[in-house]
Amino acid sequence: MADVKWTKEQQDAIYDKGSNILVAAAAGSGKTAVLVERIINKVINENVDIDKILVVTFTNAAASEMRERILEAIYKKMEEFPDNKNLQRQIILINKASICTIDSFCLDIIRNNFFEIDTSANFRVADTTEVELLKQEVIDDIFEDKYVSNDKEFLNLINTYFTTDKVRNSEFFEEYYKYYGRIKNTPAYALDISEIEVRHIRSVDIIPKSLYDKNEERYEFIKKQLEVEKDTVKKIKLLEELSENVVSIPYYDFDRTKNCKDIKINGRHYYWVLDCKYDSKIGFKADRNKQNYATFW
Repeated sequence: MADVKWTKEQQDAIYDKGSNILVAAAAGSGKTAVLVERIINKVINENVDIDKILVVTFTNAAASEMRERILEAIYKKMEEFPDNKNLQRQIILINKASICTIDSFCLDIIRNNFFEIDTSANFRVADTTEVELLKQEVIDDIFEDKYVSNDKEFLNLINTYFTTDKVRNSEFFEEYYKYYGRIKNTPAYALDISEIEVRHIRSVDIIPKSLYDKNEERYEFIKKQLEVEKDTVKKIKLLEELSENVVSIPYYDFDRTKNCKDIKINGRHYYWVLDCKYDSKIGFKADRNKQNYATFW
C-alpha cells in the first residue's frame, strides 16, 4: 500500500474524520482500496481495534474479499513495522471483526440480545420457500377477513383493478383461453399427459356427499355460527373446519344440475356438496364415456 499514489479526493476519503463521508465512483476506480486504507489508518494511527469497526457489504463474497484485503494490508504494514504489537494484535482480532453483510450483522445483534426483545434463543432464519409460504398464508388470511367482513373499500379495490373485463383482456388470459379452448372438448384419452394437466387448471371445490352426510350435524352448526359470529379470528377457524373435507375436482367433471347441494352462508356461496364416487385413499372418481378415471389427492 506504501507505493500507491492516492489522488487528493482519495486522500480526503482516507484521512478525513469527524463527519460522514460518501465515496461515489465508477467500478474499478479503487473504492475498496480506499476503504481498506482508511481502516488501516484507523487501526495504526488512531489505535482503533479492528473488531470495533463495522464494515458492511452487499454479499458474503464481498465480505470475504474485504476481510482478506484488510488482513493482507495489515501484513504489509507489519513488514514496515515488524515490532508493532498493535498490528500483531489486529491479526488476532480480525477473526471476530464485524466484516459482513447487513443480514449477518442484524442476525448477530438478535442472537446476542434475544432476551431483550422477548425472542426465543432457538430462533432461526427462514429459507426462501418458507418465507413465500408465510407471505401467501398472510395474504390468504387478509383476503378471507376482508371478504367475510364485506369490507367495502377492499371490494371496491378488487372491482376497480381486478374486474372480469380486465382479466379477459389480459395477454395471459388470451393465451390461456386459446390453448384451453383447443383441448377442453377433446376426450382425455386423445390428450398427452401435459395437456391432461392443463385441463385441471379449471377446478371447483366440492365436499363429497358421503363426507357431508357423516358430518352433517357439525356442518349445519358451523353454518349457523358463521352467520352470527362477529369475531374475525373465530370466523376464520370455523371456515378452516368447514374446508377440512373439501376436494378440488376438474371443472369438466362437475355438473351442478345433478345431485348437488349448494352451501351458502349469509347468501354467499362457499362449497358444493356433490353426490359422487369418493374414496378416502383414492380420492374422487369420475365416470367418462363408460371408462373409470381417478384423480388422486
